[in-house]
Amino acid sequence: MNRIKLIVVMVLWGSIGLFTRYIDLSPIQLAYSRAVLGGIVVLAMNGKRNWTQSNFCKKSVLLYILSGAMIGVAWVALFYGYAHTTIASAVIIYNMCPVYVMLAAPIVLKEKRNGIQTLVIILSLIGLILIVGAPSLTKDDFMGKIMSCISGLLYAIIVLINRKIKVKLNSNIATAIQMISASMILLPFVVKSGFIPSIEDLSRQAFIMTLFLGIVHTGIAYNLYFSTYHQMKSIEIVMYSYLEPFFGLVFSVVFLHEHLTIVQMIGGLLIIGSTFVGENIQSKRLGLLKE
Repeated sequence: MNRIKLIVVMVLWGSIGLFTRYIDLSPIQLAYSRAVLGGIVVLAMNGKRNWTQSNFCKKSVLLYILSGAMIGVAWVALFYGYAHTTIASAVIIYNMCPVYVMLAAPIVLKEKRNGIQTLVIILSLIGLILIVGAPSLTKDDFMGKIMSCISGLLYAIIVLINRKIKVKLNSNIATAIQMISASMILLPFVVKSGFIPSIEDLSRQAFIMTLFLGIVHTGIAYNLYFSTYHQMKSIEIVMYSYLEPFFGLVFSVVFLHEHLTIVQMIGGLLIIGSTFVGENIQSKRLGLLKE
């Protein structure tokens, strides 16, 4: 059952890029909608008992607020990437996040980097160069890829912040705090962008897809994802997480008729393949059974 949950979550997250193509909102407005709707659902699905039983620590809460604000900015960058380059390129570049964590971990977390991680970093960076440096690159396409890269960098920082948190909260409570923080950091920019008129101008289909993006892709998906945390091995969760870029690629090809050049496909294989192998070996080496 937990494996089915994870597959459903990866299908949902893999289809986010596809959904954004049919919603006529700016990246900031989309990120704000997702944060607000997702936060409401996460709060609704976690009763008073979870809040009262959570071991709140001021420093930990502040770090969750910080990471939440960065999630909001990371979503804006990713949605900009989806809008200005191919979904396939954006989802592959965004999935460089584990590589950035490997690069920063020795400095931030004082973790030693092994030879396999170094090889993963080198291969992934070569893959990134192959994708971003494609001969047919336009200025708009280049900016979309750069913003996708920034999104991955921000998520890497979020991962590092979360690793520094010593007093952990219930995963769903932590997510609720992050969603609230993300919506608050984006609120001033959303107000300035004319959010209400933009929502009113949406077609019925786009409005429903916006609701779906926030409620199902975010709120429900996060609850499903975290419900597997204490039921499955970490290495299994890592393996299933690579279905997200796979489904993202499939949806972009089937529904949007996008394609990658041979050079970009090689770059994508280097990124996804090397990080997949690297994270699996890392999980085995550390003996990570359950999170």
